[in-house]
Amino acid sequence: MNYMETDVYIEALKVFSKYKLYIVGAGKYGEILGLYLNKYKIPWEGYIDKRIQLERVNGKPVYAYKEIQDGYFVVSSYLYRDEIVKELKNCGFGLNYILIYENQEIFYDLYNDLIDVRKYTEKIRIFYKKHIKKRCFIIGNGPSLKVEDLEKMKREYTFASNSIYALYKYTDWRPVYYCAGDPVFCKEMMSAKETLMKLLEGCKAAFTSAAGEGIQYRNDADMDKLFYVHRLSDKDNNGYPRFSEDCSKQVYLGGTITYDMLQLAVYMGFQEIYLLGMDFSYSVERHDDNTITKANISNHMREIEEEEKRFYKGNLERYSVTYMADIDLQLAGYKAAKEYADSHNIKIFNATRGGKLEVFQRVNFDDIFK
Repeated sequence: MNYMETDVYIEALKVFSKYKLYIVGAGKYGEILGLYLNKYKIPWEGYIDKRIQLERVNGKPVYAYKEIQDGYFVVSSYLYRDEIVKELKNCGFGLNYILIYENQEIFYDLYNDLIDVRKYTEKIRIFYKKHIKKRCFIIGNGPSLKVEDLEKMKREYTFASNSIYALYKYTDWRPVYYCAGDPVFCKEMMSAKETLMKLLEGCKAAFTSAAGEGIQYRNDADMDKLFYVHRLSDKDNNGYPRFSEDCSKQVYLGGTITYDMLQLAVYMGFQEIYLLGMDFSYSVERHDDNTITKANISNHMREIEEEEKRFYKGNLERYSVTYMADIDLQLAGYKAAKEYADSHNIKIFNATRGGKLEVFQRVNFDDIFK
C-alpha cells in the first residue's frame, strides 16, 4: 500500500497498529519513525532488519525477517524500499501488508513534528549568493588526489567531504566548507562531539543531513558551524536527479556527496567551479540494470582508504564489500549539474588528474595557478 499524503499515512499507521505492526529497517529513518509512533502512543512490535547483531533500537526488539510469521510492515527507507519489499515478498507477505510512503515529504512531516527540523535547515539562507561570481574547488577523495594539490588551494574557496580529515596531518590546508552525508560515516563520526570536532577543524561551515546523527547538536552553542540540509530523492523529466535552486529547503540526492556540494556551491553564487579528485571509478559499482562490476582498484587515495576501513567494517562483514557505488545515479547527477550550469551561465570544469568523468570540460589543474 503506497501513500502520498501525510494524514492518510498516519491514519493507516493507527489502523494497522491494532494488529502486529513492525518497522522494517532499523537505521536512522527507522529510528525516527519509531520515535514518532512512541510519541503518539501508536502500538508497534519492533523492528525487522538484516543486521543480526542488532538487538534493540528505541527500546524495541530487532527481529530477522525469517522470525516474523504475520503482521503489517512499515517500510522505513525511501531509497531502499524496493529491496525491503522484495525481502518481505520472499517471506510470503503481499503488498496489502506493506506500508510505503511514496512521497518523501511524509517522512519529513513526521520528523518535523518531532524536532521542528525546517527551522534548522532554513539557517542555510545566510549562504545564499554569498560568493557571487567567485570561483571554488570541489575536492573528491579519489586516488588521483595529491596532498600537494591541497597546498595550492590554501587561499581558495574549497569544498571537501567525509574522510578528507585523514590528510590534515600532512597539510595546513583546510576546506572552507565541509560536507558529510553517508549514513555509516556520519553515525561513526557524529555520535560523539570529540569526533565531530575533528570534522569541523579549520572550516568555516559544515553541512550534514538533518536526518543524521549531527541533528542532536542543533541547539548547542559550540556547534554554530554545523548546518543541516533536507536531503530528498527526486528526478526531473529527463530522469536525472533534480538540482536544487534553494538549498535552505532541500538538496537532492545524486549518488555521491559531490552532488550535494555542487548544489551548495551554486546556491552560494559561485560561477566558476573546478572538480578535483573525482576519479569516478570504484572497486564495486552497481548499475541500473542491477549488474555489479568489480575492479581491483582503490576507491580513495591511500590515507583516506585506510581511515575509512574502520567505518565500513560492518558492510564488509555483511556484503563482502565496504562500499558499492551507484554509478549510473552518479552519472545522471553529473549530467543534471552540467545541464543546470549551462542554462545559468555557470562553468563547471573537471581538473581531476585522469579518472573517468568526462561530463565536464577537462582542464589542467596546475595551469589554473600559473
